[in-house]
Amino acid sequence: MKNTIILALCLIVFLFSACKTEPDSKAVKKEVLNLHDKLMIDGGKVMSNKMKLDSILKSSKLKSPEEAVKIRTLISSLSQADESMMDWMHLFNDDFKGKNEQEDLDYYKSEMVKVRQVEDDYIKVTRASDSVLKEYNVATVAKMNMEHHKH
Repeated sequence: MKNTIILALCLIVFLFSACKTEPDSKAVKKEVLNLHDKLMIDGGKVMSNKMKLDSILKSSKLKSPEEAVKIRTLISSLSQADESMMDWMHLFNDDFKGKNEQEDLDYYKSEMVKVRQVEDDYIKVTRASDSVLKEYNVATVAKMNMEHHKH
């Protein structure tokens, strides 16, 4: 009976240790690359919004001098978000090879943190710029895509 309990406990410990809850480096790398691909599309919207805001600045549509400052600041934020993405891409090592699986996993996890920060920056500046563009009745990329699909 005692041996059966010990055997059962050993089996349970073995089964739990065999269940790997943490993804491997290849899975994390794939997730990082998928997020990168999504951000490349989002980057197009960032640049589009930047050009539209620049057009508003150069037009006679400005509502006030304070609005011009707000738009210039937003354009600068859009540029900074795009530069952060470019910096991350230039520093990212797609073929990273550590000495072992744990080093690979640690590298791709750290890259995931960095690319998620870029994603957060994109989300913030896109929302802010979409809001200003809406105030000036300028169609955003998402709005144009929805209207295109209606036809």
